[in-house]
Amino acid sequence: MEAALPARPSVRYLNPAWFASVMGTGVLAQALAQFGLMGLALPVYWLALLTLLALLGLYLAKLLRHPQAVLSDLQHPLLSQMLPTLPIALLVMSLATRALPLGAWSVPLGQGLFWLGMPLIFLVGLLVVFVVSTRLRLPLEAANGAWFIPPVSALLVPITAGAWLETFPQAWQQEVWVMSGLFLGIGFFLFLPVMASFLQRLYAHGRLEPHLLPSVFIGLAPVGLLVLSPWRWLEGGVRAGLVPGGWPEAWPVVGLAVWGLGLWWLFYSLALLLDTLLVDCRRAQFHFAPGWWGFVFPLGAFTLATLALARALGSAFLGGLAWGLLLLLGAFWLWVTLHSLRAWAGLGALRPPK
Repeated sequence: MEAALPARPSVRYLNPAWFASVMGTGVLAQALAQFGLMGLALPVYWLALLTLLALLGLYLAKLLRHPQAVLSDLQHPLLSQMLPTLPIALLVMSLATRALPLGAWSVPLGQGLFWLGMPLIFLVGLLVVFVVSTRLRLPLEAANGAWFIPPVSALLVPITAGAWLETFPQAWQQEVWVMSGLFLGIGFFLFLPVMASFLQRLYAHGRLEPHLLPSVFIGLAPVGLLVLSPWRWLEGGVRAGLVPGGWPEAWPVVGLAVWGLGLWWLFYSLALLLDTLLVDCRRAQFHFAPGWWGFVFPLGAFTLATLALARALGSAFLGGLAWGLLLLLGAFWLWVTLHSLRAWAGLGALRPPK
């Protein structure tokens, strides 16, 4: 009897989680720029931008040629949570475009990415939560860190709006600032029940399956974003003359308390990772998937938050820790990138998962 031939590569099988590679690479470019390593930041930025363009083309082809596959992703308990990575990637690249010295052409590009990403963050996140809550009956045991993505993605909107606010026409600035501030409530208040559900799942049902391990690291993202989001939003309001100058200066004290949760979560996540890699039976089940990019962007967001607090508070401890986190971020990025290149080299990324 002949062995079954492997499925031919097709955009039908494109996993939406691949957009997390743009998120991870884009946040690395931002981090390198913030640390003054512009010679490294620029090529990483261009890699992220080219990856975004390529993935947008492939996903558009999937949407047009295989709409049923897209609908199937939307109704999948895990792939549905990855759909917001597309608009998140747009906002991450908008922020990276703002952070790097790219010339006058970067302003319309960054603004365009913001205007496209902001409504998509709202619509895609709402759609995913609606479909999962009305079409699927997921047990608590199915909870994982990917559940953070749809609601918490909203926290990127105030950061991006704050970065670009002063470049918009003055007549728009107040309304953009107000609209973006609404996303703070969405992200923060939906983060709390998701965190509670995830911790309850871990306590009641034990360790996650190895393929879900990267999702634990996603918990770092909301912490980093909760430190930065109100801060950058208020700073944008100050530059636009919408709020008093002293408001952002008080935030680092509050942000430090939020950051403490991230430090605890980082060590917890690393302990789970080591517990998997050092045990043969668990390591054998830990196969590469695009979800591995969940290691990278959350760590990048936490690194940027750590550096911002170190500078605002004048803390040598936080400053040294920020450099250590940058090295860890680079190591994770290289590790996941090498596995990703191997997957794309044989077009395995466009074949059904094994």
